[in-house]
Amino acid sequence: MAAPAEDLGTEGYRRRFPAGATLYYAGAPATELYLIGEGRVQLVKRARGVERNIGLYGAEELVGEEALLPGAHRTATAQAIETTSALVIESDTFRALVRRSPELGERVMQQLVRRLQRTEEQLENFLLPDPAIRVLNTLLRAVDDADDGLLELSPLELSTRTALALDQVKAVIAQLRDRGYLSVGDQTITIGNPSALRQLHALLALKDDVRHGLSCR
Repeated sequence: MAAPAEDLGTEGYRRRFPAGATLYYAGAPATELYLIGEGRVQLVKRARGVERNIGLYGAEELVGEEALLPGAHRTATAQAIETTSALVIESDTFRALVRRSPELGERVMQQLVRRLQRTEEQLENFLLPDPAIRVLNTLLRAVDDADDGLLELSPLELSTRTALALDQVKAVIAQLRDRGYLSVGDQTITIGNPSALRQLHALLALKDDVRHGLSCR
């Protein structure tokens, strides 16, 4: 969601957060939004005593949008996973900016729609017991969104989108790489033959269906 800093006026102010710093905690009153300039922020939520990474956001993305709702509280904890700069904007100021610049409001809506799509993907993956199928499911979704076979996906982002532990994601990616289904670079994945990946996904899904059918008898 690109929004030049100079367009935000003097009421928005920039802050820097070192790696590991907490921008806000789950349960705290939500009064500010954070427009990331550089770095990355993860959203972490605790469920049944286990912390889950539920979102990963980078440059030109907005976090803390629940502040737009009167009386809202934070639904997750936001942490900087590397040195991060962000414009911290009071919710009333942000509303005024949207009224002044409808384009900004449209970009916020587009980002929220993308987040809903990612949430649907996470829920779908929660229902898939096989880690390999989860990873394949997410990779194929990313291929559909990309113009070519080059995906800018870090292991941490895959972990978030698949609802898997980071070690599980790395193990599946290593197996796919060793078998020639993809190649891995620095924070990138290249899929030269998406059709082969789709065939593998269909085969594993079929095996899982058969296994599940037998276990239900």
